[in-house]
Amino acid sequence: MRLHRLKQLLRRPPPAPEPPAARDFGALAEWQAWLRDDGELAAAQHCILSAVPTVAGGRAWPGWCGLCRRPAHFALRAGSTAGDLREQLECAHCGLNARHRAALSALLAGQSRQARVYLTEQASPAYVWLRARLPRAEGSEYGLAPDVRARMQRYYEAIGGHGALVERDVTALAFADASLDAIGSFDVLEHVPDYAAALHEFARVLRPGGRLVLTAPFLDDTQATEVLARRRADGGIEHLLDPPELHADPLGDGVLCWYHFGWDLLDTLRATGFRHAAWQRAFDPREAIFGLWTLVAHR
Repeated sequence: MRLHRLKQLLRRPPPAPEPPAARDFGALAEWQAWLRDDGELAAAQHCILSAVPTVAGGRAWPGWCGLCRRPAHFALRAGSTAGDLREQLECAHCGLNARHRAALSALLAGQSRQARVYLTEQASPAYVWLRARLPRAEGSEYGLAPDVRARMQRYYEAIGGHGALVERDVTALAFADASLDAIGSFDVLEHVPDYAAALHEFARVLRPGGRLVLTAPFLDDTQATEVLARRRADGGIEHLLDPPELHADPLGDGVLCWYHFGWDLLDTLRATGFRHAAWQRAFDPREAIFGLWTLVAHR
């Protein structure tokens, strides 16, 4: 009887996050039509977004965390600009920034406690938070040379992680076909030279109906992806941006960014096996999320 009760509890979904108000766009034309048809709303949102650093900079933005399901204050450093709202506004309770809160809300919607969810990161507050709620969640890192692994392992444990770090190549995953319920890839795809191969792998390992949620640098007014670097025939790297764009990481000197994605990323997803893909734009001042883009695709 106790075992049966335990199984019932495990099948229940975790306390559902309260997702921020959001709207899906399946093509650049849809986004442009919204800007044209709802221009007053778009202008009002822009005014709010521009005012946030002045109102909350150096203090905090009061609101509600949909992941924690409780009132919260969201930290914003003094001197911040509207461009900082994506990576700041950390919840005082869960510690997650606006980008992670929006993406995790989309990732967790409807998932049971026993869902098999894979994050393309592990030594991060987002993974530690997720793993505490979904016991079958898995994560990974890439490029773990011995010295890097040791430092990253210490960092992982310092932020509350348990167990050894796992290394995986997202273009050649070891998961079986159709074995995962959901994948979250948060600001990783732009660092993968052959990102289409990674999308093929995501489609392969997701079950029918499985969900991919990703964030990445996104040019919302551009159809074509901008290539910032590419592989030469000799295996070297040709930088098309001077200086090269490096993104910060917790322990290193930065990671090369190869792409700024356009709307054509949706076409690539559909071509690699996803039946539905859309960019989701969340704007919810109550949850301290201001015009953030998250891509959601279903297998």
